[in-house]
Amino acid sequence: MGAMERINNTPLPFAYVAHLRTFMLFYLLFLPWALTASYGPLGSPVITFLVALAMLGIEGAAVACERPFGTNANHLPMDAFCRTVARNVAQSLDQAEDFAGAP
Repeated sequence: MGAMERINNTPLPFAYVAHLRTFMLFYLLFLPWALTASYGPLGSPVITFLVALAMLGIEGAAVACERPFGTNANHLPMDAFCRTVARNVAQSLDQAEDFAGAP
């Protein structure tokens, strides 16, 4: 459990998160002007919307993956993992007891 607790209790530094979000905001704000020459005034917002949808989706997935242990639908099923490990250990101990009495 120690390694999982370290992962769960180590957040990303605030400066790193703030820098990435600020850069993404400015990128998405100025992208329509950069695309207007290539795609025109009607195509530029559509392309910008698709790029924004992809980038904000990736950012949302990154936020969800930052804390992988919990009880939400996107978290790792640690209870199931622990039950599987406990069952495997119990089976191994039962098999070890069977061999302990063998000549």
